[in-house]
Amino acid sequence: MSETPGTAADQTRVLTICGGGNAGHALAVVLSKRVAGHIDWLVSSPERADLLRRGLSRGGLRSTGVISAEADRLRTISSDPAEVIPNADMVLLAVPAFVHAGVLRRIGTHLGDATPVGCLATRGGFEFEAARDLPRRGERRRTIFGLQTLPWSTRVVKPGEVVNIGAAKAEATLASLPADFKRDLAPRLSQFFGTRLVPAASFLSLTLGNQGQFIHPGLMYGHFRSWSGKPYDHESVPWLYAAATDQMGEIVERMSREAIAVAHALRARTKGALRLDQVQSVHDWLRASYADVTADPSTVATCFRTGPIQARRAPMIEAAPGEFTPNFQYRYLTEDVPYGLAVTRALADIAGVETPTINEVISWAQRVMNKVYLVGERLEGPDLADLPTPQNHGVFSLDDLVAWYGDEVAAEVHPVRP
Repeated sequence: MSETPGTAADQTRVLTICGGGNAGHALAVVLSKRVAGHIDWLVSSPERADLLRRGLSRGGLRSTGVISAEADRLRTISSDPAEVIPNADMVLLAVPAFVHAGVLRRIGTHLGDATPVGCLATRGGFEFEAARDLPRRGERRRTIFGLQTLPWSTRVVKPGEVVNIGAAKAEATLASLPADFKRDLAPRLSQFFGTRLVPAASFLSLTLGNQGQFIHPGLMYGHFRSWSGKPYDHESVPWLYAAATDQMGEIVERMSREAIAVAHALRARTKGALRLDQVQSVHDWLRASYADVTADPSTVATCFRTGPIQARRAPMIEAAPGEFTPNFQYRYLTEDVPYGLAVTRALADIAGVETPTINEVISWAQRVMNKVYLVGERLEGPDLADLPTPQNHGVFSLDDLVAWYGDEVAAEVHPVRP
């Protein structure tokens, strides 16, 4: 794939990134390398914008690791949507799922009528939030798209100056609403990101095939479900992936199998009206994403232990000098449980599928997060109220689900091919 911007696949004049964290930094440098147009950057506050501008003034933003690039196409960094949204040809959300709704509301009134909004990475129920919080185009919803995962594993080293891209995924899944939009979008975004994007038949594939919801809470549960409360010293903080046991891999895989069972049930009970063929198992996804950089891909656990992101410790808080306790407010739980497992569990209710391992992990996670999603075996806790579950958006039955995804169902008469 060509590294030169301005190819036939690149017709975008202005791209606007929303989010000044890890993903936003990576997008700024990768898109500068691969897109011919300008890049604007919307961040959360004037203070954050000033911090990034100061970093850029000290020599510019660059990436290290598997991608070497400079953010030399950045034009404007601002916390004011009115400065960077109206002229955008495409908007990319690169923020945690728990702020998706807030960012959508901030940008909605400034969007051009034809400007698509994409989410990297998409978590469960993003499409419901977009339908509620973005202005409609006449009788139709706003055009949206999402990637199942960020194309890279990335961390900011110095804000506005250095971001490390530690691993690049070989492929990722893409979905859109309306469904036929992804026909032209997949090759275009593949060029932008340098990652092969595989079109999915349904936006629901991104929810049920969101592998982070199994991997992150599953590993946190495995490492800390028996934690005694004794602090760790620096050397004893567990490696999140490299120290994953076979049992942890099995927990992650069981949750993945339960989500696949939900996908199969939804497809079967709607007689194929909802196509969910591309919901992969976590093991298949790990092998496809990191095929060339995993020494032993034989099991989920060996993929973790011998893959490209072993050198990452479990998230911690320094409770006292030299003493560390698990950070249960880190996004591995605060994003991947409410905006991942809880939404998948809500779909399981509609599909009539039991999810014992997902229930087990949610029950543990809600205790350490001081939240309540499950009450016994029922998904009816008070902290569900603001989550993008189907039920919170008026979707309670299979018929409701098919009706809500009507554009996708109609598009399956002429299914999109990669």
